[in-house]
Amino acid sequence: MASPTEKLGQQLEDMPYTAYYSLDMQDMDVEMGFPVARPLPGKGEIEAGEVPAGRYVTCMYQGPYSQIGPVYDEMYKWMQESNLVPTGVAYEYYYNGPQDVPEEELLTRISLPVR
Repeated sequence: MASPTEKLGQQLEDMPYTAYYSLDMQDMDVEMGFPVARPLPGKGEIEAGEVPAGRYVTCMYQGPYSQIGPVYDEMYKWMQESNLVPTGVAYEYYYNGPQDVPEEELLTRISLPVR
């Protein structure tokens, strides 16, 4: 099956990601992204956008998605100790998926923009 980017005639330039604008499980606000080399026109519910440039605190996590919470806790603790202020958005880049590898081998890069 063709990915959303292939349907629009593009190849991925980086890993697919999810942007979490709110991690509140009662009012979650997320965006799914597929980085490509050039902006594409929207199509249906697909809209063009950008991951902003700037400073990020990043961590590569290996393991089940269900156990990623403590990694975020440690990252926020480190940012506080380092006097860095998170912007409130969290990006997760997925290097593989549950259809490809066992849960304990899932690779996710967490990137938190900071001011």
